[in-house]
Amino acid sequence: MKRALENAKYLMYVIVVASFVATGIALIWSVYETALVVINVFTNYKSAATTLVSFVQLMDIFLTVAVLYIFTVVLYELFIGDLELPGWLTIHNFDELKTILSNMVVLIAAVSFLKYFLERNDPLATLLYGAALTLVSLALILYRRHTREDTPSDPTHLEVH
Repeated sequence: MKRALENAKYLMYVIVVASFVATGIALIWSVYETALVVINVFTNYKSAATTLVSFVQLMDIFLTVAVLYIFTVVLYELFIGDLELPGWLTIHNFDELKTILSNMVVLIAAVSFLKYFLERNDPLATLLYGAALTLVSLALILYRRHTREDTPSDPTHLEVH
């Protein structure tokens, strides 16, 4: 059983490869969407607001690609082996991964709000949408702060390698 569990880490290759494929597909999707936006700007221009919303949607797609990439790289690093990565992307445990992913969720929520703000003319709905995103973001920030304070003395703090 011990040997099986020790070798089971190679099952993570399946998840890493699947995540890498998803990242590649998302990257192709982002290039496709970028091409559509560029074509629409030059052939079907309607207004600055419409164009701005298109660019904000692109930012949302790019952030999604970045999250997928970070997740793939970190899973590889945590379970399989070391990679040559920039310092900010060197992650040693799940708490650091959760921090990066929660930061990205907050950023994606901000981009989502900007898109919503630019598309809607309903101030009350926009205010409620912004309040909901603020609550989610605040919960993630407080969770991060709480786990950061608890991590050094927490015996269940999982560090992989």
